[in-house]
Amino acid sequence: MVTIEQIDEFRKRTHSSYEDAKFFLERNNGDILDAIIDFERTKSGRCAGGPRGRYYDNSGRRFSDIIQKGFDTRIFIEDKNAPLFSIPVIFLFFFIPFWVFAALGFLFLALLGYKFSIRDVKSQSVNVDSVFNSIHEKMKENTQTRKPPQPYQQRPAQESKAQYPVVSDLTPPDRVQKPGEDPNKDEGYKEYTIE
Repeated sequence: MVTIEQIDEFRKRTHSSYEDAKFFLERNNGDILDAIIDFERTKSGRCAGGPRGRYYDNSGRRFSDIIQKGFDTRIFIEDKNAPLFSIPVIFLFFFIPFWVFAALGFLFLALLGYKFSIRDVKSQSVNVDSVFNSIHEKMKENTQTRKPPQPYQQRPAQESKAQYPVVSDLTPPDRVQKPGEDPNKDEGYKEYTIE
């Protein structure tokens, strides 16, 4: 159990937040010195995990929530009797290069008597969170199934000498000495001496 005195001491020495102090002290079973060392390693980026991982996860979750909100918030274009059609607000970002044409289109519809309203409708057809979760699971699966590279293994010196023929600088290219062959044996050569 972490006490407020431990949290205050941790904060005084690290200038961190209460959340960080509580997280690192609980992670290190209340040992202030280990918690400070763990905090410094995490702060310098030498170690993975810690609250920073939670912050990144939360920011990813916030990003998916913003995109989901963009799909859920719709602009309804209505006639006098019923809605004509609706457009998710997120699609307006695709029209940014054509904003003049989109604005003229909305102006034209307004001149014809159509009404515009913005409503928050929960979209059943688009679930951004499930898409991000499936991508995350596939990435996690791919990193787990990767095999580590095999270390280079050098063959012993005896094998490498026995497998390859020995070629000297003076040996003609068509005459290569094979392992176990006597280099002084003359096959088919005649020696002439002229004095």
